[in-house]
Amino acid sequence: MKTFIKLTLCLIFATFLLSGCTKQMQEEKITVEFWTLQLSDFTPYMNSMIDEYEKSHPNIKIKWIDVPFSEGEKRVLASIMSNHVPDLVNLNPSFSSTLASKGTLSDISAYSDKQDFDDFLHPAMNLCTQNGKTYCIPWYITSSITLYNSELTDKAGIKKLPQKDEEIYEFAKQIKNKTGKYALMPTLSEDGYMFKNLIKHNISIIDEKNKQIFLSTKEVQNIYKIWSELYSSSFIPKESITQTHREALEKYMSGELAMLQTGANFLVMIKDNAPDIYKKTKLAPQLNLENGVVDFSMMNLIIPEKSKHQKEALEFALFLTSEKNQVEFSKLAPVLPSSKKALDNNFFDSDSTLIEQGRKISAYQMKTGKTNIPLYPQQKEINTTVDYATQKIILKKETPQKALDEAEEKLKNILFK
Repeated sequence: MKTFIKLTLCLIFATFLLSGCTKQMQEEKITVEFWTLQLSDFTPYMNSMIDEYEKSHPNIKIKWIDVPFSEGEKRVLASIMSNHVPDLVNLNPSFSSTLASKGTLSDISAYSDKQDFDDFLHPAMNLCTQNGKTYCIPWYITSSITLYNSELTDKAGIKKLPQKDEEIYEFAKQIKNKTGKYALMPTLSEDGYMFKNLIKHNISIIDEKNKQIFLSTKEVQNIYKIWSELYSSSFIPKESITQTHREALEKYMSGELAMLQTGANFLVMIKDNAPDIYKKTKLAPQLNLENGVVDFSMMNLIIPEKSKHQKEALEFALFLTSEKNQVEFSKLAPVLPSSKKALDNNFFDSDSTLIEQGRKISAYQMKTGKTNIPLYPQQKEINTTVDYATQKIILKKETPQKALDEAEEKLKNILFK
């Protein structure tokens, strides 16, 4: 009987021990809160990827929250100002750069290995670096290409598309005179259009080291002269100075434009909404590529400084952006990977359809692009300043010299004071 009692007590004690250990293991399980921007359409892909990660990391629980795009910045800012922050967030580089300049993002380079980032495209990694520190991880990319209406270019007798700004005037003149349509609709005062355009001409505008701005040079004025003459000659729409990319896309879909600079991802919209124009559309690389500066948009991943699970968030971020997972995502969405190895996948070599051709051209641009358009924490203010100067020049409210001199002074105040 005594033996039975002892055995029973041992079993009870063992049960309590096991229960305590299990409870302790559960308590030690780490939850990584992960926010994305409007990716609910890809729920099966995201859940499958998260399940795979959790199986190989039994001590990690990924709590995925998808946020509407329009609320992203507001909600991230509110969380960073509070005591509860997500551990990993999907943002754009512009807002990420601003947050990094305020010291609210974790310096990932402090707890990662350099080789963790070797596979990312150089221009993409440039956008994730500020003052020698890495504050984000590149995720997915779209790259601008040239769409053109072959019916209009054939009717105008165009043998070769322009490849840079200096060739646009004659092209636009020929299109207008032979077809009555516009060659293109550049959104000249939207989101720093001319700032980006000048950078693509390999013009160095901002010298941070010596705290100087070079915006009113003869070289810059000559680029503005091209667009001023196109506008005053009515070879581009008057709306070029007031409207956005969305209106330019609509004009292209209505057959009013011979050419459009846009992301290859918009081919799907054209196919669905303007099938006749889609059938007439042919593709070429983006303008002004000769200097190796590639224009692209990117979404990245950031880790807030207040996160309590920074290393775990980084490990999951590197899993998300692995070669395999980026290729799979590119098969589901009209985007490109930020991984060099992923871009080498033969999926990006297919060109049997127009959409595949767009993807192939975009991928090639990203693989061969040497650098990116620089991004500053004050980018919105820079863009607004250059956009305002552009309006004054194109509308002849001020001479290029005066408008650009004024913009130079404003940029100095924005960047260096």
